[in-house]
Amino acid sequence: MPETIGRVVGETSSNSFQFAVAEAANPAVFEYIRIELEEEGKRREVLAQIQSVSRRDPGMQGGTPIEAVEAMSDRGVSNTQTVARARVIGYASETGTTRPRHAPRPGDPVERAPNQFLEDFVTVGDAGLEIGNVLTRASVPAEMDIGGLNRHLAILAATGAGKSHTAGVMIEEMLRSNATVVAIDPHGDYVQMREEADGEAFEHTDRVEVLKARSPGDDETQFTVKTSAIREDKLASLAGINDSASNQRRLIKNAVEEIEEDSGDAYTVEDIVDKMKEFEDREDISSEDQENAVKVGYKLERLANYDVFGASSHRLDRLVSPRQLTVIDLSGIPFNAQDIITRLVLDRLYQARIAESLGESGETYEYPVFTVVEEAHRFCPGEDSTSAGEKLGEIAREGRKFGMFLSLITQRPSRIDQDVLSQCNSMIAQRIINGRDQDAVTKASESMAEDLAEELPGLNVGEAIVTGPAVDVPLTVKIRERHTRHGGDDIDIHGNLRDAGEAVEEAEELSSDLGERDELGV
Repeated sequence: MPETIGRVVGETSSNSFQFAVAEAANPAVFEYIRIELEEEGKRREVLAQIQSVSRRDPGMQGGTPIEAVEAMSDRGVSNTQTVARARVIGYASETGTTRPRHAPRPGDPVERAPNQFLEDFVTVGDAGLEIGNVLTRASVPAEMDIGGLNRHLAILAATGAGKSHTAGVMIEEMLRSNATVVAIDPHGDYVQMREEADGEAFEHTDRVEVLKARSPGDDETQFTVKTSAIREDKLASLAGINDSASNQRRLIKNAVEEIEEDSGDAYTVEDIVDKMKEFEDREDISSEDQENAVKVGYKLERLANYDVFGASSHRLDRLVSPRQLTVIDLSGIPFNAQDIITRLVLDRLYQARIAESLGESGETYEYPVFTVVEEAHRFCPGEDSTSAGEKLGEIAREGRKFGMFLSLITQRPSRIDQDVLSQCNSMIAQRIINGRDQDAVTKASESMAEDLAEELPGLNVGEAIVTGPAVDVPLTVKIRERHTRHGGDDIDIHGNLRDAGEAVEEAEELSSDLGERDELGV
């Protein structure tokens, strides 16, 4: 039997209404409710969601003396009136969730939405990515439609609110749906997704490929990009050669031309360093250029130490495969290198999808690619230009036509290119405190209502508001626990300081023992 929790009161509209809450009821903000409306000649069961709840007691106004308040409380006297405001979501029709055109009538009953009624709106079925449960209903799963990600996704949250955790949940669900996922990971947040949180092997362990740009471990692979794929001016910038150092940049161009003429395009940064050493002693090189060759060689040697710039790139089937996560771990290398590498990876995947879609020969990939980009505000900033940002902008605008879909993750939505953010039609927004970031979310999203955006600062860790074509109705969600381990955790300051103290004590004890032995002449 449906639970009636109140009656509609006051002025109403087709978008919102308020209701007087029954004395025994205690509804929460974000709770889903149900009302009935006459629409198209039929009685329709309409879903709504509580926006706010307020209480007042006429006998306990702001100016009521504390003695009077205490006396009424002691005698159990209470005339508390509870009023809730709700926004209308819609009713189920043949075309999906439909917004009503009529306003509720004052006096109409308001019911707590039954679980099954709510599930019909918030679950998808076989195509569903189960990211958690409805915030006010632990027993009702919350799902996103993977098909709705064809217009890109943004995961937005302040630092510490759980955005990387949420992205990990999304990746787990995508793998369960046989998706091809590539994660651009500048901080190593996803490198441990081969393991369950308890250390056991993840069910898709053999489908997680970790390619590491710096210092790979025993079970990791050195990530490489083909040096010849990097333009000479970009290579010079990576080496720290200023734009004004035209002679040094010219030497790199000359070296590359000579290497390619002799050996083709399969060369490394070390080969360019060797060519600079050759320039140092060549008689056909001016003394000024010989000095510049020494400087350029020194700068390129530092770049060569990263081992990421090789004579060839990974085969495409190593980067992408159905039901596979490929983590491009860029932690530990400078951002300008991360930027260039990200551009090269994105461009290669995108061109493979375009070639497949157009039936062209060459390097192709036949399945959609879901690309997760952490720290998206750095790779695609609003004010500056980056190599990766140019490609991200192109994919945001055109990628869906060729099966290349983005999931952009950032803690600073106001700093990301707003055109790119606005192309992310689906959003998972978690706690956001900064006012400019809240404004950016509201402006970028067609489906993030202003009243929902106002709730962002009050969300707890792990709670989220989900909007866009990936959900049938705006969802307030408690993100589920991850099955896999999370990498890139903050340093445990307390634990590290405790270990440091123990190390100091051990050193002092050892020093004291040695001193006693010296005094005894041992």
